[in-house]
Amino acid sequence: MRIQWDENKRKYVLEKRGIDFAKINELLYLPYIEDQRNEEPEQYRIIGFAEGRLMTYIIEYRHDEVGEYIWVVTAWHSTTQEQRDYEQETRI
Repeated sequence: MRIQWDENKRKYVLEKRGIDFAKINELLYLPYIEDQRNEEPEQYRIIGFAEGRLMTYIIEYRHDEVGEYIWVVTAWHSTTQEQRDYEQETRI
């Protein structure tokens, strides 16, 4: 799936939190959890590993003339509660 973001926001998050939006690709190929965070706009929280660390991304599923794509809103290093949520949901 295509992934897009606002480049100024990516640079800001990279500078302030050390997280690159482009690393969401790594996260999507490993086990991750996803839940809906907001209804308007419809946003989802994705928690999973990128660059060897547990990260949380807020995304939106958007559509254009080509089809659906992921819009990255923001990202941060997962909180303790998010780590617990991830561990609970990914336990086999």
